[in-house]
Amino acid sequence: MVKMTKSKTFQAYLPNCHRTYSCIHCRAHLANHDELISKSFQGSQGRAYLFNSVVNVGCGPAEERVLLTGLHAVADIYCENCKTTLGWKYRQYRKW
Repeated sequence: MVKMTKSKTFQAYLPNCHRTYSCIHCRAHLANHDELISKSFQGSQGRAYLFNSVVNVGCGPAEERVLLTGLHAVADIYCENCKTTLGWKYRQYRKW
């Protein structure tokens, strides 16, 4: 389902029967609890969660960053509704 407000389409809503993760600022749904893979990651600003899939997020450009496990191509993700940066995701390099 998509919600419309003042000519702006923004949120996909997840089923109410599941526990969900949402944006801390605008409460846009981000993921069902069933999509959580791990809470065992550590980001630069604290604990980080790894999800199989998420909704209502936008993605910035890929860039190389040195993480605890080495050099990776990652892209920041942000809430599509309020534009709050939520974290990052791994990106794959394109092979030409």
